[in-house]
Amino acid sequence: MADVHLKQVVKHYGDTQVIHGIDLDIQDGEFVVLVGPSGCGKSTLLRMVAGLEEITGGEVSIGDRVVNDLEPKDRDIAMVFQNYALYPHMSVYDNMAYGLKIKGLPKAEIEKRVKMAADLLQLSALLERRPRQLSGGQRQRVAMGRAIVREPAVFLFDEPLSNLDAKLRVQMRVEIKRL
Repeated sequence: MADVHLKQVVKHYGDTQVIHGIDLDIQDGEFVVLVGPSGCGKSTLLRMVAGLEEITGGEVSIGDRVVNDLEPKDRDIAMVFQNYALYPHMSVYDNMAYGLKIKGLPKAEIEKRVKMAADLLQLSALLERRPRQLSGGQRQRVAMGRAIVREPAVFLFDEPLSNLDAKLRVQMRVEIKRL
């Protein structure tokens, strides 16, 4: 994991300012939750850190490098969204392994990482199923697994537990903290 630092981060959409000079220091291994009413900019801020939204002003650093001008793929971040966007034609295993295959990781390493994430997320018995054969909570866990197997410097979760039942939500909070 890596430190994340935001210095006077600002976001404008035209004349409307939606992020107002945020300063935030998150240390390596720290677990931080952004809480606020709908529309207050939580998701926008996460998307700016991930590189999915342009930063109007200020500076975002991951580790010891400023990432404002880096493409999302170059930031070493894994982001999980409320809308899980799985590949419908791929199995659970293939959905979780896909990014690792693209990176060219050895098959044994891919299998190890997918097994670890599947065990952690209680998906081991579902690895051969397709997304359409899964509940919303199971699909959300596959999306989380896809992020976990990457072993990124930073995890960003945008409402990842919203589709889970209460019991699993409590359990997944514990697992996310352990990451």
